[in-house]
Amino acid sequence: MVAQHAGFHAFLLQMGNTCGTGFIPNGLVCKACYMTSFRLPEDPPIRTSLAIISGLLLFRLVLVVASPLELYADEAQYWRWGETLEWGYYSKPPMIAWLIHLSTAIFGESEWAIRLFAPILHTIAALVLMLLSRQMFGSKAALITVVAYLVMPGIVLSSAIISTDGVLFPFWCLALYLFWQLRERRAGWLSVVGLGVAIGCGFLSKYAMAYFGIGMALTMLLDRPTRQAMLSLKGAAVIAIAAAVLAPHLAWNAANSFQTVGHTVDNANLGGDLFNLENLPDFLADQLGIFGPVSFLGLLAGLVFVRARPGTDTAARETWLACFIVPVLVIIAFQSVVSRAHANWAATAYPAASVLIASIFLRLNTTRRTWLIIAAVIAVIVQIIPDFTAPVRLGIGLAAAATILGLGAVFSWRSVGLFWSGVTLHVILAAVFGTLSLGPPSWVAALGLDNVFKRTRGWQDLANQLVIEAEKVQPSAILVDEREVWHGLDYYTRGRLDTPLILWRYNDGIKAFAETQPLTDDIDDQVLVASYRANRRPRMQADFQTWEGRGLVGVDLGHRSNGCPLRRELRLYQASDYQPLARTREWVERFEGQELNALPKCPT
Repeated sequence: MVAQHAGFHAFLLQMGNTCGTGFIPNGLVCKACYMTSFRLPEDPPIRTSLAIISGLLLFRLVLVVASPLELYADEAQYWRWGETLEWGYYSKPPMIAWLIHLSTAIFGESEWAIRLFAPILHTIAALVLMLLSRQMFGSKAALITVVAYLVMPGIVLSSAIISTDGVLFPFWCLALYLFWQLRERRAGWLSVVGLGVAIGCGFLSKYAMAYFGIGMALTMLLDRPTRQAMLSLKGAAVIAIAAAVLAPHLAWNAANSFQTVGHTVDNANLGGDLFNLENLPDFLADQLGIFGPVSFLGLLAGLVFVRARPGTDTAARETWLACFIVPVLVIIAFQSVVSRAHANWAATAYPAASVLIASIFLRLNTTRRTWLIIAAVIAVIVQIIPDFTAPVRLGIGLAAAATILGLGAVFSWRSVGLFWSGVTLHVILAAVFGTLSLGPPSWVAALGLDNVFKRTRGWQDLANQLVIEAEKVQPSAILVDEREVWHGLDYYTRGRLDTPLILWRYNDGIKAFAETQPLTDDIDDQVLVASYRANRRPRMQADFQTWEGRGLVGVDLGHRSNGCPLRRELRLYQASDYQPLARTREWVERFEGQELNALPKCPT
């Protein structure tokens, strides 16, 4: 029984053991240590880490509750999924919907209730990474890891919205920590069960958990202790438990024509133009933005240019972590060249990277020249950010470079100081983001960032206008032609429409969750069409026997960085007798280039 619980006790004692090792030679847990395991540790870096973790959690919870930002389309979609509990949904595994269901069941359906778990999940992830980093490289490294993770620009954003990455990360980090315990022979049977459950729940959160499996395979190939641990009864148990957790979701997919898997394949867009080498610089720039420029450049330096001395424990541990970083970056970089890759697709590289850069910055030797190069690179990279005006980009680039060099002098050009200078940039960015999130739209407009915030603004106003029009027409159905618009209206008209809200199908079959409900004969006699896309209106009109204009509804969202106005506008039409044309190649070519009632083109 003691052996079975040793791994679990080890995990608890990592949280602040005051008795030294926490284990006596025969493997029994020190009772006094167990009783005091949740006292704050005496180790100053760990105390500081815990203070940062708890302080940021409180601050981010306040931001989530106080934020006036509306739900963007994906959040609204996850909320709709959470209305019913299933083992899977059209485009994602079920964990995010389950968490939103739990949160809204307790706190209601407001925006903050839907987002409430976001900062909590990242807090859990940071705690686990702290334990892993302290065990691998020491308490100073643990502090760097906590800060690197929690103030990473991608995590700053992810803590303010609910996303599948945010749901995945605590399971990923817990799996990473427990896998290391298994490698170090510190994992009892409860830890083995925990590892299997964490991997399974990771897959139930996002299919990107598959990269963890690649990392496990690489560590087994390159690291003998890991190979020995996995080629054992405990290793087999981990795989079996993970498979058991995932099995109901796989069964759901099989019963639903593998909808989720099919969407994931479609999302890769491998049917489009292939081998776009020009996408690679954009991908790298995106990663600098997500992980932070100094952190990402430090990561590349440690992985490629300044490796730890071969044969040392540090080298073995850094290689082990690299197995969970390099494959993700390489695969997504390749995907970006072959087709496309969204910036967050490589996000699973950064939990392990947060641990690895702690070791890298603690062992690197930097010079003033290193700081100058990094400051120059950051200043140049800022100039390619598309959402800023040229003067704002120039100002930000010069300010960032000046901040780096000023702090370089303060830190005497040391490598750890370089990390903290990067963190300073992250904190400034987070402060600006938080201020803009809570402030009036005029602040966003003053910086030329309307385009950045447009997806989280204007939905309530647009929904109110549409409800008024629907009350006048009393339609049998409301038909929209854009997925994001459907999700925004679905949430912000909830409980206020007595008629179904339906997404018009461009394709022959269902290609999005919003397309699940078809427009049928029994509700096509008085359809209110609310069209967002001018290039789809001719096709929609051809699907109806009658079609009559009824004006428009819309909201102004500010201006783009080039001065062009941003407007979310829905053209309204009253239509009936829906007889959709066959979605053939001839149909596509017939309407190619046609538009109806398009917004005036903005001169650039």
